[in-house]
Amino acid sequence: MSENYQNNESEFVSESAETTETTVVETSVVEEIAAEEVEKVEFTEKDAMAAQEAEEAAVLKEDKELVEMRLNELKVTVSTMTENEVKAKSNQLRNVLDRDEKALKTIFRELKLHRTDGDDLKKKRDELNAQVRELSKTAQESRNKRDEVNKQIAEKKGVRTTEMSGSKSKSEEINQLKARRDECNKISQSTFENLSKAYRAELKTFLENDINLEHEKTVFEKLLSLETRLSAAKEANELHRQMQEFYQSNKGMYQKSDELSAEIKQLSEESQKYHLDMIETFRKVDELRKEADGYHKRLTERYTMIKPISAKIDPLKKTIAITRRELDIYLERAKDFQAEKDEKRVDKIHDSAKEKLKQNGRLSLEDLGALIEKGDIKFNK
Repeated sequence: MSENYQNNESEFVSESAETTETTVVETSVVEEIAAEEVEKVEFTEKDAMAAQEAEEAAVLKEDKELVEMRLNELKVTVSTMTENEVKAKSNQLRNVLDRDEKALKTIFRELKLHRTDGDDLKKKRDELNAQVRELSKTAQESRNKRDEVNKQIAEKKGVRTTEMSGSKSKSEEINQLKARRDECNKISQSTFENLSKAYRAELKTFLENDINLEHEKTVFEKLLSLETRLSAAKEANELHRQMQEFYQSNKGMYQKSDELSAEIKQLSEESQKYHLDMIETFRKVDELRKEADGYHKRLTERYTMIKPISAKIDPLKKTIAITRRELDIYLERAKDFQAEKDEKRVDKIHDSAKEKLKQNGRLSLEDLGALIEKGDIKFNK
């Protein structure tokens, strides 16, 4: 190696050392701070890329063989295209990919909006249905209480009917006694005491007074009439006594019937209260159920709207996955073109650097890099 080149190399190494030292110092300041975040970002990017690749592979699973055949055919076609054709097609596919990805994002935003609205509708529907269930239980409890009270009413009415049927036969007997008593009173036309007093007076006249025959006949006829009336009055008193006994014996029966009627009335009011509570609760249940049905209908309509939108997702994902793979083929071909350019450029720089090296000229970093890459300069280990 020539002395001139060694001097140039020393200058280059000196300049590089200063630059490297500064860079190392600056890098060491931020390296520890950034290392953890960089690792997170790299992991996140790799994770996202892996997830995307897995998702696209799943989308293309059914048509895997067909897609691979199509891509292989495309590789053959692309290999014969010029650089400008590759660039044009790459830009076209980028535009298509951008358009389709925006369309997919729009669909997801729309679905998210529908889903949010659907969740709100479902929440309101479920809350109303929960109220319906609770109120239905309350209404059923009111119905059960009403039916239980009605059962008690029926039982008490049965007891009262039995009591009333017994008192009815007693009443018929009393009415018969009353009719006979009234007939006797019509005959007697006075009380037993008054008739007895009149009878004694007429009998005394008939037995003790000195009266003529005509008068005696009259008194005797009166005595006969009074005797008939007196007998009727006596019978009327007996019938009245029997009636009083019946009244006394049936007094407890009538009192019990009245008590039963009072209890039945009280229970009827209680039954009516439970019945009205039940009716009012069922009315509220119907209103809430109608409102819940309204939300359910809107939710069903929302799902109906979502279905055709969701149907666009898989075809669009498949299109995007295929487009991305096609674009990768064009980009790989573009890299080949760039690599060829870079190779030619390095060769050109290398040729120039070799001439400079022969003439002991000053080498640039680019020249030195080309010489090292081509193996013209080697460093001893």
